[in-house]
Amino acid sequence: MKSEEPVVVYRPDLGSAATPQLLRQRPVHRWFWFPHSYSPELVEAILDSWNLPPGSVLLDPFVGAGTTLLVAKERGYPALGADLSPLAVLVSNVKVQPYQREKLEAALNCLQHRWEERKCRCLEYQFYATSSFWENSERLKKAFTPSEMAVLVALREEIFRLGGILKDFFMVALLGIIPDFSRAMADGGWFRWVERPEEADQIAPRLWAHATSMMGDLHFAPLGHEQDFRDWEVYLLDARKLSELKPRIFDGLITSPPYPNRHDYSRVFQIELLLLGQSEDNITRLRYNSVRSHVEAKPPEPESQAALAGYRIPSLLAQCLDQLPAKSDRRVRRMLKGYFEDMFLVLRSAHEVLRPGAKVALVVGNVRHYGVLCPVDEILVDIGRQAGFRHLASWVIRLRGNSAQQMGRYGRIPSRETVVILQAE
Repeated sequence: MKSEEPVVVYRPDLGSAATPQLLRQRPVHRWFWFPHSYSPELVEAILDSWNLPPGSVLLDPFVGAGTTLLVAKERGYPALGADLSPLAVLVSNVKVQPYQREKLEAALNCLQHRWEERKCRCLEYQFYATSSFWENSERLKKAFTPSEMAVLVALREEIFRLGGILKDFFMVALLGIIPDFSRAMADGGWFRWVERPEEADQIAPRLWAHATSMMGDLHFAPLGHEQDFRDWEVYLLDARKLSELKPRIFDGLITSPPYPNRHDYSRVFQIELLLLGQSEDNITRLRYNSVRSHVEAKPPEPESQAALAGYRIPSLLAQCLDQLPAKSDRRVRRMLKGYFEDMFLVLRSAHEVLRPGAKVALVVGNVRHYGVLCPVDEILVDIGRQAGFRHLASWVIRLRGNSAQQMGRYGRIPSRETVVILQAE
């Protein structure tokens, strides 16, 4: 077989690694994950196949919960991550930070002592329950009772008093227990409201337990040194603008861009973003500025549109758009067209910062809208070629069912989840 002929490989052994199922069992990785995160075993399999030399530098422009960066650290590869979500940036940076356990233990003792001093002051509950932090968000008022929100705000305030990496560590610990108490439960690409009993008195004990568990995980993690932190960093950066980084410094890119399935993570994690201090307006801007994988995202600014001069709509995408029913939601058509324009910008931008010969692994899933299959993996191969890459291989790692709504109308039609492997020319 000629070297330029791409290979399609079926890897059902990696199917479970395409979900967060295995991630939940791994120290540090399990501190916080996204519903559609892949597990570290998938990154490890990709790196094993690449056999990169020591010192190779990796990039993940959709860093999510930091899985790629943490595996890179575990293997000794410097790595940089980027994301538009402040939540993703915080979580990922916290996972790769160097920590001194005695400082974490002292900080936890300090938090517990301060909490004991203030938890019985009932007037404080009333004060925080009417604070602007809570009153300005209808979602927070619906997600928590006044007493629960009072506890959360008070704990958040004490955590912020710690400052630096200690503040970030315990803030991730606090956000990690939010699903145990919030009445906004993640459900696919949205959240649904559920009934829960009042549990204000359980929030602090659950935080202490989760923070203690996180500290225990550090016994299994490479600690590194404070001066080494710059080898693993995450920036608040648009994946379509990677050219803002230094050119030609990365030897590999492993990432999973959002799938064009209408899932909006600014809504799935809206409660966590609000508790981080993001305003409703900031979250709306994040939603509008994200890659167009959901219908509310907006086209990028004119200078990015100008970068599309070398882009042509792939024939498979044109077929998909033509097959959509005439009465389909026009926003879906616009989303699909915009998603692949954005992915062209991502790959063109990545090409500028990758060394010649650098490999790229894109974990992607095909989607269906109105019963019409959109082969995301094959379309991205075409777009990759337009952006200066050649296609090395595609690993088909699992078949996913369509959504409940699509299944009810069109029957169960599985879609591929694929690792598309490219190489910069």
